[in-house]
Amino acid sequence: MRPVLTDRELALILSKDICRLSTISSNGWPHIVPVSYVYLRGKFYIPTDRRAKKVRNLAKNSNATIVVDDEHLEHGVMIECNSKIIEGNKAQSLRDYVRKVKRWQNDETTVIIELSPSRKASWFLK
Repeated sequence: MRPVLTDRELALILSKDICRLSTISSNGWPHIVPVSYVYLRGKFYIPTDRRAKKVRNLAKNSNATIVVDDEHLEHGVMIECNSKIIEGNKAQSLRDYVRKVKRWQNDETTVIIELSPSRKASWFLK
């Protein structure tokens, strides 16, 4: 069941376009990287090169966690997700969207990581 975001959590997510994505490496250690994202219809979409380590990690273990935060306000939301790698023609409409709306460069080597939230925790300290 998808967690329901509060108004504050949703406002924070929509106000940013960078988050940290954590996947599990083949050696069992977390692999954490900053990534650009789009939030649409309750899911996160991350365009990336199909050869990226995060893509290889998610192919072996589809569990991922993202953190969207504002370090100045000490606000944040951590979301555990199930992932799916979208490639080829299935990714085309999303690649077009991020190119047009976000002005992010991408091409046919770009895959889209789709993250479906399953659990969340947030903090609003200030």
